[in-house]
Formats: sequence, C-alpha cells, structure tokens
Amino acid sequence: MNWLSDAIDKCLAKTQANVEQFTDFPHITEQGKYVFTPDGVWTGGFWTGILWLAYQRNPSPALLTAATHFTDRLLPRAHDRRNHDLGFMFYPGAIAGWRLTQRSDYKQAALTAANSLAAQFNARAGFIPGWGFFGGEEWSTSVLIDTLMNLPLLAWAVKNGGDPALLAVIEQHTATALAHHLRANGSVFHVYHFTEEGVGIRGDTYQGLAAQSSWARGQGWAITGLALLADALNNHHYLATAEKVADFILSHLPPDHIPKWDYDDPQPNAPKDASAGAISAYGLLRLYRLSGKERYKTAATAMLKALAATCIVDDNQGLLAHSTADLPHGLGIDQATGYGDYYFLKALYALEAISAAR
Repeated sequence: MNWLSDAIDKCLAKTQANVEQFTDFPHITEQGKYVFTPDGVWTGGFWTGILWLAYQRNPSPALLTAATHFTDRLLPRAHDRRNHDLGFMFYPGAIAGWRLTQRSDYKQAALTAANSLAAQFNARAGFIPGWGFFGGEEWSTSVLIDTLMNLPLLAWAVKNGGDPALLAVIEQHTATALAHHLRANGSVFHVYHFTEEGVGIRGDTYQGLAAQSSWARGQGWAITGLALLADALNNHHYLATAEKVADFILSHLPPDHIPKWDYDDPQPNAPKDASAGAISAYGLLRLYRLSGKERYKTAATAMLKALAATCIVDDNQGLLAHSTADLPHGLGIDQATGYGDYYFLKALYALEAISAAR
C-alpha cells in the first residue's frame, strides 16, 4: 500500500518541520496556523505523542530533544485534580517516553497522574466528572463520553505498580457511562447530567448538533476508549459494546468514508470532522486486533486512505486538515487539531503493523 507509506512519510516530514518552529504546545489551527498554549491545556499530550511516534521511527537527537523537552513541561500537570483528561496528557507522552527511554520520572509522573484522575472519582455517584476547559461552566455532576479514553491510564498504572483499587474506578465509571450514554442503536450521548447522588437526569451535548444527535467525535471516543479498555482488561462486555458503537459508525459513514462533524446533521454540505475519522479508524483497528473481524480493518483502511488523500494539505501546519473542533462555539471549523493529528499518525502506524504481520 504505497499510499500508506507515503502518508506516514508526509506526516513525519511535516512533524520535523514543526519541531523546528514550535516552542509551545499546538492546540487547534486558525487559517492553517497552529494556536499554541504554554501548559498544554488538555491537548498537550498529543503533541508529545506525535514526537515520540516520530522518534520511534527516526531516533534522531533532535527528535529526542524535542520529545523530552515537551514531555518534561507536562510532568507538573500530573497533580491536576480537576482534569478528567489526564490519560490524554500522559499516555501518549510520558508513558510512550518511558517505554522508549526507561526514564523513571516519566513512569512516576504517569502513576501520579493516574492517582490524580482516580481522586476525582465521585464514589457516591459512580463517576469521574467531566471537568474541563469549558468556559467556567459547572461540570461536577456531568459525565463526558470522552472520559472513557482516559481510563486506560488507570489500567496501565495497575499493571505497573499502582494501586489495584484503581480497577474499581474503571469498572464503576464505565458501568455508569454505559448505562446512560449508550443508546439502543449503538450511538452515544456526548454528555449525561446526574444528580449529586448519581441519579441520571438527561443526555446532552456540548459540541454536537443537539442533545439527541450523534456527535461524530464522541462516537469515536466511545469505540476507541472501549476497545482500549477491552484489550487492557480482557473484558468481553466492553468489547461487545465497542462493536455495537462501531456498527453504528459504519452504518452512518458517508460514501467518501469521512464523517460529518455530527452524523445527524441533515445538511448535505455539513462540515467534515477528519479527527473523528482518524479516532474512529484507530478504534476499528483495535477492534480488528481483538475480534479478528475483517470488516473493521476494511472500514478503517478505507477511512484512512480517504483521509490521506484529502486531508494532508500543504497550507496547514497540522498533519490532518478538515477537522471540526467545536462547531457550536465556532472553534476550529475545517482546521487541524492536536488530537486529530495524533490519532491519524497512530492509526497509520497501526494499519502498517497489521499489514506487515499478514
């Protein structure tokens, strides 16, 4: 598959060019140029993840310097206690860096981050609240589907010397989420609101079209988070649920294989969300690895090939253009995002590994 190696090469060349320019953490592009944050907000781990992926392929001193520099800058965030995205921040960066360099401070920071994430668990209500960076809104009784993507940090911690009690946080939060977020057709709510005691009130959205709609990136977070948890914990229920979400996605993909920003947007020219495609493709490949079902690999390949053909563009600093960060709030529409870039490259690597093993 020449398109696959070409796509990886283009992403790595752009990463190398970005390394020479970026002094802070890239977040979302505006008019093709990245906007940066000094502390990484919730997306800094994706830039460090891209750097470690690039270093894994080309272990050059320059890439190692950049990867360690940005990973080191995120280490103090391990103590965050109002941040449900610590998995996003530490799995791609500190854990990947530890695996490649064996730096003990990276491992310790990831263990600390896992404890900080678990400390946010509301045991009475059965969930980790959707703390975030959402304009000062109160989120202490709301759960985001995104949090499923952060729970593998806890599973990793248990396997690497962390408290086994962290597994109960995974189990209880996931049980709460699946009991409320998951719909009968396999789609998921983006947000679910609860009482202080954990009684479900209603499904909602923050970045999707409507409360009852199927925000595309949220579906991607669900399939991938569940697939990662199914793999880490050998949990057949999580696997079956991930397949249910996958079947919804596959039945709602448009003919060009790139999701609309919300699967329920009725407009024929609705903005695309390439990042949702990359995240979903990575989840599908993880499902293929777990289930052996060829349709998941076939769908992921078609999605990645379409993204490679249309979303790697010269006039955008991002690896993956044509993403939609937050349409309702006017952010990052038809732009690149840190998470889209990371999961695109991660999915390309995953497909390459599967192809090489055949």
